[in-house]
Amino acid sequence: MLFSNKRAQERFSLYEGLVLEVDWEQERLSNWFLEELDLGEKTGYRLFLIRPCMSTLSKTASSYSFSEIQTNSPLYQAQLHTARIAAQSLSNTLLLGETGCGKEVLARAIHSSSSRKDGPFLAVNIAALPRELIASELFGYTEGAFTGAKKGGQPGKFEAANGGTLFLDEIGEMSMELQVLLLRVLEERKVTRLGSHEEKPLDIRIIAATNRSIEEDVRNGLFRADLYYRLNVLQIRIPPLRNRKEDIATLADEFLQQLHNQYAAGPTGICESALAILQQHSWPGNIRELRNIIERAFLHAYGDSWLTSHHLPSEWQQQYGLQEASGEPLPLLRELERQTIQQAITQAPSISAAAKKLGIARSTLYRKMEELGIG
Repeated sequence: MLFSNKRAQERFSLYEGLVLEVDWEQERLSNWFLEELDLGEKTGYRLFLIRPCMSTLSKTASSYSFSEIQTNSPLYQAQLHTARIAAQSLSNTLLLGETGCGKEVLARAIHSSSSRKDGPFLAVNIAALPRELIASELFGYTEGAFTGAKKGGQPGKFEAANGGTLFLDEIGEMSMELQVLLLRVLEERKVTRLGSHEEKPLDIRIIAATNRSIEEDVRNGLFRADLYYRLNVLQIRIPPLRNRKEDIATLADEFLQQLHNQYAAGPTGICESALAILQQHSWPGNIRELRNIIERAFLHAYGDSWLTSHHLPSEWQQQYGLQEASGEPLPLLRELERQTIQQAITQAPSISAAAKKLGIARSTLYRKMEELGIG
């Protein structure tokens, strides 16, 4: 006999008395983890807990094509046009943008839309590697090249990415000595392992990225000008999220739906009051910060249908509240509040529904309407 709770019945088409086939788990639980709970030896029952696989969200978010990069920002749309040109070329490309703005996602989209899409894509974060290991990581080494070198040696990322694309993130953190070696590889299209004199030919495309002002580093002698010109054949400057706030609502909703699909529960919508606060934040961490904030709010709102302003960080309530220290509403924020309430009333079938969407009580909504002169 099979018994299941209501949510499991709806999600997996279960019913009392159903006999599970042997391959049932493989067919229906590809994105779920089936865990048997220990009830002891004396009981005649078996209890299973079905949980979403933690990889589900990353699989959903790991679509690397231009069609998956949606934006309403004219600034970013212009840069995506250049990125599509880069995908159809073999030229080295330089991505500029702040931390968390999606440089690697764009690099992967360029690769997956290029003639090298069937070849490997390897990403190396220069800033994350100890300086003494960067050379061996990139160029590889032979046996005995240095103390602790692996027996038989090891190929570097250049060799491993042969026939494909090598993404060098945070290229501005590379030392001047390594910049010389990198320039030689780019010019000669050959790589030599540490401890060897044998040159190996390369068929590789380089996409480099940095969050630094690399032009200023060149002027200050911190980055080689000849390497900069070699990497900067095509330049793409990804605008920070604060300069494309028209994308915040779309991105927030996308992250929320990914989380809902992962957990098969939780809120499915973001109320207007929460969106108004998200619009005011400057997002120094860009898209990565937005994703983290939505995940945090999602977990706080797990038992609710809507994600409201109360589920956002408490300090934001004070920082982005609608009152200044004197107690008088800021003109710009008052107008934003008016527009938000009017939009909710227009879209909702009733005042009660509009209040629920805004995340406030109906009496509060009536009071706000009177204050703002909304009929």
